[in-house]
Amino acid sequence: MKEIAPDILIETEYEGVTLGAIRTDAGVVMVDVPINPKDTMAWRATCSRSAGGSDRLLVLLDEHPDRLAGASGVKCPIIVSDRTAQAFTTRPSGMRATSPTTSADWEEIPEPINTRGIHPEITFTSSMAINWGEEPILLEHHPGPAKGSTWVIVPEKQVCFIGDTVTPGQPPFLGNADIDAWLESLHELQLSRFKDFILISGRGEMVTSDDIKELDRFLKKAVRKLEKLLSSGVKPEEIEKLADELAAEFNTKTKREAEQNKSRLAVGINQYASNRLLKKTD
Repeated sequence: MKEIAPDILIETEYEGVTLGAIRTDAGVVMVDVPINPKDTMAWRATCSRSAGGSDRLLVLLDEHPDRLAGASGVKCPIIVSDRTAQAFTTRPSGMRATSPTTSADWEEIPEPINTRGIHPEITFTSSMAINWGEEPILLEHHPGPAKGSTWVIVPEKQVCFIGDTVTPGQPPFLGNADIDAWLESLHELQLSRFKDFILISGRGEMVTSDDIKELDRFLKKAVRKLEKLLSSGVKPEEIEKLADELAAEFNTKTKREAEQNKSRLAVGINQYASNRLLKKTD
């Protein structure tokens, strides 16, 4: 683990999501868990050794399968936004990838993800505070990349875990996006409130102001292209063409990485379009 501020650590060695641990006198607040359930207990043990007190809490930053796969075996109270909790109840109890087309890390796990086996003990609507020390740890709902997207903010240490709000160097997943809300969240990150904060991505390490501006530009371009796609009719060949165009925005080191980026965007565009068309028929 890497200590980014006093008593705040991150772990980037597990595949999929960046993990966080906030040490307090009462215990440790864990931010997300590894994708592979076999790694979850090792992560929990590592957090336990680094903590002061014996209490444990787990905060899941959204409802993405990468964050759910290992959560059922964590054996401590789980906190999520109420929108994330709602997503648990609308999914099938056992999720398994049927093909590698989405290029998501959770699809590499042979066992299905049992979302019905995840029972968050605590939910919140817009915000809540964990008072385990002299200064509270704040949880805030900031939709955009997902309906239940949550930030974990430690004001005293000027650290904020922002999940998939910014994913430096890789394309965002657009399937469940509310792009207008996402742009608002990016705007908030650029306000004076977060001027001197260390911002931690759920898919990398520290986020810079340039990363935020670049994603803002990308999303504005993407939404223009998506609206044009919707207005002219959603055709498979047009989805592939747009995925190619948007994927070219990101530098890649290998052909496999380039194909993964294209697959993520193609699946996201298709799902985004389906969601928009479904809303129009409601």
